[in-house]
Amino acid sequence: MALLLKHQTTEQFVARVRAAYRDGEPPTLVKIARFIIARIQSGDITDAQCRTAFGLSAAQWTTLKNKMQALITADNTVISAVGE
Repeated sequence: MALLLKHQTTEQFVARVRAAYRDGEPPTLVKIARFIIARIQSGDITDAQCRTAFGLSAAQWTTLKNKMQALITADNTVISAVGE
């Protein structure tokens, strides 16, 4: 499903997501990480937009993006272990 923004630009939206990630509790961070990675993969937002919103260099953004993917992977492991 495409990201449809009616009352804000993509940059404004990404800045809001960045603020939520910065201020979020652990479960929220995983949800936001999932959202960001999914939106990048779908082409709704770009790595450059995220990098700018987070105020990071290309290398720093790559490190953070990898960390987000690790959070997602760890969460998937926990979810798959439920009921074992």
